Amino acid sequence: MSNESARLQSGYFELSINDFSGGYVDKIDDPLLPENTAQNVQNFVGTKIGSMKKRSGQKRLNAALLPGVIQGLYPYYGNNSRQIITVAGGKGYLWDALSEAFTAIKTGIGNTAPTLFETCVNYMVAANGINPPWKWDGTTASTLDNAPADGQFPTLYKEKLFLVPKSDPSTLLWSKSFYPEDWTDLNNYMHVNKGDGDKITALRTFLDELVIFKRHSIHVLHGSNLDTFRMVNTETKIGATGPLAVTRFQNSLFFVNNDGIYTWNGMSAVNISRERIPEFWEQINQEHLDKAVATTRNGMVWFSLPEGTSSYNNIILVYVPIGEGGKWWIYRGINASCFTEFNTGNEILLYSGDSYEGYVNQQDVGTDDFGNSIDAHWVGKTFDCGLPDRKKKFKKAFIRDYPGSGGNVNLQVALNYGTYTDLVFECKDALVRRYRFPIGTYARYLTPKISHTTKENIEVRGINFLFKPKSKPR
Repeated sequence: MSNESARLQSGYFELSINDFSGGYVDKIDDPLLPENTAQNVQNFVGTKIGSMKKRSGQKRLNAALLPGVIQGLYPYYGNNSRQIITVAGGKGYLWDALSEAFTAIKTGIGNTAPTLFETCVNYMVAANGINPPWKWDGTTASTLDNAPADGQFPTLYKEKLFLVPKSDPSTLLWSKSFYPEDWTDLNNYMHVNKGDGDKITALRTFLDELVIFKRHSIHVLHGSNLDTFRMVNTETKIGATGPLAVTRFQNSLFFVNNDGIYTWNGMSAVNISRERIPEFWEQINQEHLDKAVATTRNGMVWFSLPEGTSSYNNIILVYVPIGEGGKWWIYRGINASCFTEFNTGNEILLYSGDSYEGYVNQQDVGTDDFGNSIDAHWVGKTFDCGLPDRKKKFKKAFIRDYPGSGGNVNLQVALNYGTYTDLVFECKDALVRRYRFPIGTYARYLTPKISHTTKENIEVRGINFLFKPKSKPR
């Protein structure tokens, strides 16, 4: 007998599933999947061994629709205020907490390009590569004087504001130290493998360096001024797909590349998705990966991506750094064009810009999506209960709940790789839900599936199936 089952005094054996932390895997065929993995999953996540819970919900920040998808989102903390700035439909907006609405602060912004932001000493800077960069000081939006007219990817490094001109996308330009509006030194530029047919896609500060991503390479700028700056090319074939496709988690940068998700430790890049979810990655729309977005939340890394034929981000791939190589989960129902964390003074909230319509949405809040239930399911591997040569008579099943779990949990099984059928719910208390199999249920193989489609939360600690082995085949 394997450790899948244990003998009970009643004469029945027990198949016990106690760990879900392996996440989603599609590279391994079902019979060989590790016992703690899922062959299909949606809107569940396991961040620790022995527990799997439904993702939290979403709610709108703005009730009134903005005139276009959200192109950028940023928190501004200046002049003793805490503000949320967004760009949508070619305008910049300030969230007014008193009126609970966005107020326009800037017009004449291109309505298609993403807007990126950076905090300088006295104001916030915004740029999109199409319109002249602009600034916001808490009360007034105005042009960032003297800056490159088509500058994009604003990034503060060594007290200099760096920009990449859209018309010359392999060149870095930077301002005078501490003066983001002084660009008089015409020597303040550096080419990044100019002429390689590639272009800069993202800038990030990391480990006291400026990391420059191109679509197919990674470069690192060391030093503090023109005399000491030194450029090093660390990756010659791997890069980031877009300006928001990079995020930092612990001591690594995580980023989206055309052939998967990578992590970079300052020296080399490693594909962390290829060994577990290659089939999932084939469903990602490569044509629109320039819109990919990465962020971190509660010890997890989120990647907002376009799935299938979608031209906008419509799925979240979640990376949980448990064990060797980390684990993967899938969130559906979240359309995110950008993310930002906002510190209210009491808590840190996660907001996303909607990639489909003009809403700013709070993430990780409540147990429903804008008043609608979240459709979640988990499908485990197919179990032979340690006795592949014998049929089993199945009798009862139990789901072990975390206290406070609510709503109806649908428990289904597929027998001998057949279709999924519902088990009959019998009763529940605060810790256990009990189900029964139809009379005369025999099978060699069992595949479990949990579904939860109500607005309540649910956290599963385990699933148990009672069965009795029948005689060996003659």
